[in-house]
Amino acid sequence: MAPFPPDPATTARRMERAHALQLERTRAARGTGAPAVEVAGGLAVSHGARSPFSAAVGVGLGVPVAEADVDLIEAHLGLGGGPVRIEVVPFTDPSLTEELGRRGYQLERFFQIWTRVPSVDPPGADVRIAAPSEEGTWVDLFSRAFLGAPIQSESQREGLVCMARAEGNVPWLAIENGTPVGVALSSAEGGVAWLSGAGVLPASRGRGLQGAMVRARLAWAASRGCDLAASATEPGTASQRTLERCGFRVAYPKAILVH
Repeated sequence: MAPFPPDPATTARRMERAHALQLERTRAARGTGAPAVEVAGGLAVSHGARSPFSAAVGVGLGVPVAEADVDLIEAHLGLGGGPVRIEVVPFTDPSLTEELGRRGYQLERFFQIWTRVPSVDPPGADVRIAAPSEEGTWVDLFSRAFLGAPIQSESQREGLVCMARAEGNVPWLAIENGTPVGVALSSAEGGVAWLSGAGVLPASRGRGLQGAMVRARLAWAASRGCDLAASATEPGTASQRTLERCGFRVAYPKAILVH
């Protein structure tokens, strides 16, 4: 098993930054919302009013948070009347959670953040980066395999296309008997590979394809010189068990607070 990264607080800052920049690149590709705002060591990323992808990420990691900082986040993310989401981890400066409590923020959901050092292991299945000509296949498959339903609107399709096209994002396909049946996404920033968006069609689940996509992206991360790989799951899910089987360990929990 690859060694576990030391210094959890520094690791958290790096991983949260990588996640925030992936969100911002996807926003920029679609052209929705305003450019991300730097605030108290993190980024407030707006994908537009009421988008579930709008959030403040990495705020208060290593720096205190002032009342004016939260005002700035709310002005940026709340434009248009949507909810304001701020992500908090155990290493967040207490000044942020104190201010959010004063303002009446409530817990929306929890995630577990996972990490390991990248290494090169055979994926054990046919997994590869999607070619530009396969963009439509990736988008349709992402909707069915990851989101659980066919694409519902052209607006949704446009959003998924931008996710695949965003600078730095790498879309993946898992192939079974010559047919794409699984998708995944990866990006790299500051030596951190962020693994996300993995899904397999129901009929092809239980055959190791999720693990194969993890291993393929770990090898990609190693080839990019990354010293960390990270991913997020909801607690107790099949995705968590896949990451554990692939040598990931939980780095820290994350709470999503909303107002």
